[in-house]
Amino acid sequence: MIKNAPTSSSTIELLENIFSSHGYPVVLVSDNHSIFQSEQFHTYCTDRGIFQKFIAPGHPATNGLAERNVQTLKNRLKTMAQDSTPLHVKLQEILLRYRATPLACGKTPAELYLKRNVRIRLDAVFPYRPQPTSDYSKPIRSLQEGERVQ
Repeated sequence: MIKNAPTSSSTIELLENIFSSHGYPVVLVSDNHSIFQSEQFHTYCTDRGIFQKFIAPGHPATNGLAERNVQTLKNRLKTMAQDSTPLHVKLQEILLRYRATPLACGKTPAELYLKRNVRIRLDAVFPYRPQPTSDYSKPIRSLQEGERVQ
């Protein structure tokens, strides 16, 4: 967790932590903050084949999805304001719920990204019970020697 003002080095360290699990992106979208404009950060991206795309300064709407997610996060944190739980734990809980909630397309963010759903506490209350894949009540066909199988 970054405790001081972010620098290019601390941002690169944080990104390396993420990319070590998920691989390098083709495109990295960011604002025009000096961290992302630095020579060190530009070299970092170039060396890894990452294309930097900058959003228009002063126009957060050009990065609408990210801005919407920031607003959602702020709203969720406001509803948890009276809770004495540490901030990082609140963030983890919000992210887990978000990743397990279906989007307009009917799939969860986890399913789109990980190709599987993540389990949440609600899954312990309503556990998954797979349906039988075959109907065992159908009689098994017996074959005689020399009979065609097609």
